Amino acid sequence: MTLSVSSKRRPALRAAFFIALSLAGTGGARPLRAAEGEDLGELSRRVKELMVAGRFAEAIPLCERLVKAVPGNPGLVLNLGMAEQMAGHPQRAIPRFEEVLKADPKSVPALTSLARAELQTGEPKAAISPLKRLLALQPSNREARGMLAGALLSGGELDGAVSEYQRLTEESPEDAKAWYGLGKAYQAQSAHLFDRLSANGPQSGYVAALIGASRLQSQQYHSSFFFFKEAAQTAPSLRGVHAGLAAIYRRAGHPDWARIEEKKEEGFPAPDCAVNAPECYFVQNRYADAVKAVKAHASDAELYWGIKSFDQLSLAAFAHLKALPESVELHALQAQVAHSRNQELEAVSEWRAALKLSPGNPRLEDELTTSLFLARDYKTAMPMLEKMMKTESASPDLNFMMGESLLRIEEPERALPYLEKALRAEPNMIPAHASMGLALAKLSRAKEAIPHLEKALQLDDDGALHYQLARAYQQSGNAARAAELMAQYQEIQKRYQQDKEEVTKDVQITPPSAN
Repeated sequence: MTLSVSSKRRPALRAAFFIALSLAGTGGARPLRAAEGEDLGELSRRVKELMVAGRFAEAIPLCERLVKAVPGNPGLVLNLGMAEQMAGHPQRAIPRFEEVLKADPKSVPALTSLARAELQTGEPKAAISPLKRLLALQPSNREARGMLAGALLSGGELDGAVSEYQRLTEESPEDAKAWYGLGKAYQAQSAHLFDRLSANGPQSGYVAALIGASRLQSQQYHSSFFFFKEAAQTAPSLRGVHAGLAAIYRRAGHPDWARIEEKKEEGFPAPDCAVNAPECYFVQNRYADAVKAVKAHASDAELYWGIKSFDQLSLAAFAHLKALPESVELHALQAQVAHSRNQELEAVSEWRAALKLSPGNPRLEDELTTSLFLARDYKTAMPMLEKMMKTESASPDLNFMMGESLLRIEEPERALPYLEKALRAEPNMIPAHASMGLALAKLSRAKEAIPHLEKALQLDDDGALHYQLARAYQQSGNAARAAELMAQYQEIQKRYQQDKEEVTKDVQITPPSAN
């Protein structure tokens, strides 16, 4: 998640804009001259006034007139691009900045604006090159370095992102954004190695142990116990598994059981550094060395310890963040932890605290709205969704959430237009088909509901959609299909209840095994 704030970008953009205006007609560029009787000086003055007032859209046609009157002037092209960017049209602005850079490859305002525009349009990889060129000109530009670190992270260049975030934290240890970014970059590297490990063998003891550790960190103790027990059976000599079981036993109030597992953990010999260097470094708390030792063709054991090491590096970065004064990034981190524990109300509280520090931040408002929706606080989420749709009216996600919210508060008729819009934008959005089918069924429009419910059956884990579809077929006169679906519903319900009982039985925290 990028915690940049559009309202905070604008002062920097305005400053660059006025620098560009002051350069227009200087440094070899063609001077402003009146064309066809038009007072270009007055036009330029009016552009400045509109920009100061934040009336960017109104400035665009005036900038266009200036560019047309004095063709080939890089300063005026840059001004037009900046006006377009600040008016919310970064895609239109990008060619302007590229044109300026062809004439002046070292233009700091153009490089900065081009990078921002690429980020605004969701193209972080395209922003990397101008940011690197900008830093070559201005190595001490911390804002540009932070943008580069974020672009590298979003673009999947994780080693580069870590390197840039490390430099930022070293130069300014009080920089909350840098510590947050560094922690997220380490998390991304851990996830990348986990994907490699899972591809090798998703049922392995290494994977089970890592899931168990993740669930333990999220305080999902019963689930964690289940996975650690799986790991203990398939990889009994894997370091850390018995320590994980011991931690769960202590939290469950069984210190005697915990001690049994701790003794098993203590009985492991020292790792063989020649066989598994990452494990050796991990045991020595040399996490940075451990991740460097993970090679391209690493074994599953090496990948496992690389993942564990990246997790520790991430925790250390977040510990630095928590030691700093209150920040948007700290609340973002705590909201994400709450979400991982399915504690959406706590996440809502954290996003609200973040917004107090950064009022009007659209990314934070988006996160808050999503958490409210997930917390099923639909009536609070709906006004925020309406506000967001004023600028993103075609968004399938926003339309789905609005439609689903209206359905949940028993207003299916009002829900339909939003769900229809979501499906027009994204015809394969299965949850929207489910909501559309349920809304139509509630409105006794059974025949229209049927195709949507049919498409959504893959989501049905408890039989509810099969039941509603059976009723729709019954009302439409297709008794045979209705009976078939009702039989499937009953079978799913039976299996669902059995699975619930089996899971409950499986994850009971039982005494340690004898071995």
